[in-house]
Formats: sequence, C-alpha cells, structure tokens
Amino acid sequence: MLIYYFDDTKRFAYTDVIADETPVPENATTIAPVNTDGTGMYAPTWNGTEWVPMTKEEFQEKYEQQQKPDDVPAITESQKQEAQYMLELAKMKANIAANSKTIAVLTKQLAQTALNNKGVQ
Repeated sequence: MLIYYFDDTKRFAYTDVIADETPVPENATTIAPVNTDGTGMYAPTWNGTEWVPMTKEEFQEKYEQQQKPDDVPAITESQKQEAQYMLELAKMKANIAANSKTIAVLTKQLAQTALNNKGVQ
C-alpha cells in the first residue's frame, strides 16, 4: 500500500510502500496529497484528516529563489560575439581533424591502387 509521510511540522515529506497488513505509522496517511481535480498541491500540510495546500502565491513567496544573483554582470555583445567565434573555431578544428583522417585514408588507398597498378603493367 502506498503511504504519504509528513514531518514534525505536518508538512508532506515523502512516500513509501508498505505491506497491506502493516499498520500505517502515526506520521503517515494513505490519503494522497492531491487536489480534487487530481493536480498536485503546493507544499501540502496534514491537518489530521486531509492535506491542506499553500496557495501558489504563498508557495512562491516562501520558496521561490532568485534565478540570477544580483552581482553577476550582464553579458556584453562583444562577449557574446567572442563566445560565438570560439564555438565556430571549435567546429572548424573538429572538421579539420575529420578531414585529416579522410585524407590519410584516401592517400593510403591511392598508394595501394598505385602499387596494384604497377603489378598489372
């Protein structure tokens, strides 16, 4: 059976599976922390009979993290252009390496063909 654990503050903690004949622990329930429409809840809390979600706004206020620290400078156009040049250079180097291998194979094939043709004449 699937059970839903909550922590000391009654906030949802994690899920687990126990045997059907095993009693549900005091810090768990078999009631899923989902809304009536089946969607997930924002930081659900167990009130003893049901899960109570935070509103989206409460959740964002409490848990939302800043995506970029304030002290990170903006990327300049010249930095973007330099990064683009570096990518192009890396691609060209990869192409040169692949072409060098192809040239080596073709040179070897040409030499072998030349040897084979000498023996034919």
